[in-house]
Amino acid sequence: MRRRDFLASAAALAGLSAFGWQRSTAAPAAPLTRVVLPALAADVSAAPSRPYRMGWFMVPPKPSVESVLATFPEAAKHSDAVLLQREVPWSRILAGTSMQTIVEEDYDGLIAYLRGLDLHVSILVDPLDGLDRTREANETRNAGRTLNDPALRDLHEQWVELLAARYRPDYLGLASEINSLAARGDPTLFTNLRDMCNRLAPRVRVLAPGTKVFVSFQVDEAWGRPPVPPSSVDHFALARDFDVDVMGLSSYPSFFFDQPSEIPDHYFRRLQVASGKPVILAEGGWSSDRFGVGETPFSLAQQAAFHARLFDLMDSVQAELVILLLFADLDIEAYAATAAPGQNIEGLRPFSKMGIVTSELAPKPAFDAWAARHALPYRGP
Repeated sequence: MRRRDFLASAAALAGLSAFGWQRSTAAPAAPLTRVVLPALAADVSAAPSRPYRMGWFMVPPKPSVESVLATFPEAAKHSDAVLLQREVPWSRILAGTSMQTIVEEDYDGLIAYLRGLDLHVSILVDPLDGLDRTREANETRNAGRTLNDPALRDLHEQWVELLAARYRPDYLGLASEINSLAARGDPTLFTNLRDMCNRLAPRVRVLAPGTKVFVSFQVDEAWGRPPVPPSSVDHFALARDFDVDVMGLSSYPSFFFDQPSEIPDHYFRRLQVASGKPVILAEGGWSSDRFGVGETPFSLAQQAAFHARLFDLMDSVQAELVILLLFADLDIEAYAATAAPGQNIEGLRPFSKMGIVTSELAPKPAFDAWAARHALPYRGP
């Protein structure tokens, strides 16, 4: 099933939210009268809590509506947020389909379904290839177009504005891992995307006043962890070049550290300080099979240890949102069987074991660490 067809089918699930997720209309019981003594009030305020909502990308373990229906009600029991990261649907737009029609078919039902699960929805419109941030998104390249073209940038901006006004997401991302493009990609493209983001940010705030705008930075690359040629770009200084409300962080430490305990205490804090903005974790994870040789008790324990370490690090920067890549591991063979021609399914394999449950939804050791943190009351940033 092509992704558009899958999303269009998911949109048909909107009817579920009309009857399956209605709130009770019964009159609430009269509140109990309580006397709260000062000492007890102090104890309540000191109770453990979390300042961030928690969730994942909207990626099911298998590319089917059935997999969505099986997975996301379960995920919603242990999360309160979801991120939709999508490219602009250039194939349809350039073929003449109206943006209004596309959102009605591909987004309305899906977002209604997710919100019916009590999930706070954020959206990231990705102008870059998710597996190679030095080049433009698959849809753009497949159309033989480029965002270096002012006319295409204008359409891109119209699409972002439509999503902002129609859905008013909690957070709206305008670019993903944009520092990687600055360091290793086309400098003209980077300049054009940076300027486009900075034009869009104030317009989004008018169209969706409650939405917070962000771009994400690849933290591991900012620290020089990946084995790529050195760059003259100062990733941390670059964080000041974007008009954002929060700075998004992207990090996959299992590719760069042997143990979660090796992640420095200031690993995320440095970008927070450099940007001068609050932070969210916009994507990340730790693989329980990072070398593709099969999960072991050791690697599963490492993944669980990462979640404990991650929450300490997120607490230290008072993150507003924590989004990891996967709730459930990906069934790569199922994705390969339905892949569109030229789609890089093998590129997903190193990320496919980052879920806290298996592709069959069986809990992994990391599940307990995540669930324990999610069980703490959310107190907001």
